[in-house]
Formats: sequence, structure tokens, C-alpha cells
Amino acid sequence: MPDVNFVVPTHDAILPFMFKGIKWAVPNVGDNQETHNLAIARLFEKVGEHLQALSNLRDCFMPGPPSITAIKAHHNMFVRLNNLIDTNVKTSQEEHLVASHVNHERRKFKIYPVRYYDVKNDYLRRWIELCLQGLSNMAQLTDNGWQNDYNPATAVEMKKLFREAYRLMVTELFNVDIQTAKGIFNDVTPFYLTPDQVTAYDNSHIPTIEWMKHPNLGLVLTEDEMRSISTPNVQVAPGVAENDPNTPQRDISAANEGVIVP
Repeated sequence: MPDVNFVVPTHDAILPFMFKGIKWAVPNVGDNQETHNLAIARLFEKVGEHLQALSNLRDCFMPGPPSITAIKAHHNMFVRLNNLIDTNVKTSQEEHLVASHVNHERRKFKIYPVRYYDVKNDYLRRWIELCLQGLSNMAQLTDNGWQNDYNPATAVEMKKLFREAYRLMVTELFNVDIQTAKGIFNDVTPFYLTPDQVTAYDNSHIPTIEWMKHPNLGLVLTEDEMRSISTPNVQVAPGVAENDPNTPQRDISAANEGVIVP
């Protein structure tokens, strides 16, 4: 990836990233491009990896309720995310983990471009949107100034947008009633779907009119085709002026397509 001085966005909206003729999305970290906090950096990367894989599933380009494959992927990410967040919390009575003789280098957030703009599936598009917003929020939290952990309020803040994406899934696709689904936001005994509920997924209660549409299939890329944006990811905060011919984003787009930029 060329070394480009990227435009720092003046808003917090999801950002476009052109690759292989497709407009992908990246979380907007604004001028919060680096973190001292290795726990938050790890969370950011894990969610980014998951979203990139989830957004390339065939389900994203098909109308109607997602398949059990997409359901399990979204469920597993949410459970794993909450586990990772909870294990790095330090209460006000606990000392932050700061080594006496170690002050590690600031770390740039790793960005994984995600299919979003061309996702046809209404369910998955909304989940992806909330997760991208959750990543942007994560990058801007004050506890990025700590080295290895964060306080409980930060943990709750990091969870909330991902919790909403999970709540939508269980209420819309699993017929979980609204009051029960609110348990997802409970910090003591949070609600999760049980393994039996997941495997018993049945979308027959959802009107099938969506399935009667002729699908306009999106392009699903292979792992080899995606390698340059999955390893070693892309630099943070690409240009946001997608229609401005002078934005660095245009140089990146052309370079990815093998076009020589004058």
C-alpha cells in the first residue's frame, strides 16, 4: 500500500474505500489513528477481521432472512467480543496494569475494509452498519490512553452498538420478545441465545415476499483476491471526499486497479 498522507475526516460517518472496483467501507477513526491500549487494539482488530469475513458471505447479496451460517457467525462474534471486553476490565478499586519500566509504543489501528454499500440483505447491512459505528466509537474512547485495560464504563460503552446489532437479530429472526431481548444490555446476567436456540433457527414466521425478488448478486471475492486488504490491512483514515479527483483516495483506488496515476 503506498504511503499517502490521508485526509482526516471532518465527520464521524462510515468512510468509503475503493478496491477491485467495489466501494468498501472502513470505520471512521477521525484523528484518533493510534492507541496506547493493546487490549482495545486487539478488540478492534478481531471485530474488523470478523466483519470483513461476514460481509463477504453469499447471504449479504441475497434477499430474505440470512442463513444459519451467517446467524452463527454473528452470534459467535458477539459472544467472543463480550468475553474479550470483560476480561480486560479494571474497576476503580483495582490498579491499572502499568509496568514500572515498560512504556510500549503507540499502535495504529488496523483497518479491515468491509462490504457495506453494496450489501443487498437488509438484516446483514444493518448489523454491519452498527458494528462499523461500534469500531469508530471504540477508537475514540478516553481509555485508549491506558496501556492494557480499561474501566467498566468504557466496557459498557464499547458493547452498546454491538449489543444493539445482536438485539435486532434475536427479535427479528428468533421471535425473542422485546422485554427478554433487553436483557442483552444487562451487565450482570446478560442474555444470549442458547446453542439449542441457534441450531433451531427457523425463519418460516417471516413473510417470504422478499424471497420472490430476483437477486442482483454482488461480486464475492476469493481469499487470494482480498489478500492485499486483509493482510496487512490498510492504513487508517482514508480520504473521505470520494467524488473529489484530488483526494488521496483516488490514488489508492487507481493503484489497486493497476492504473498509473499521473
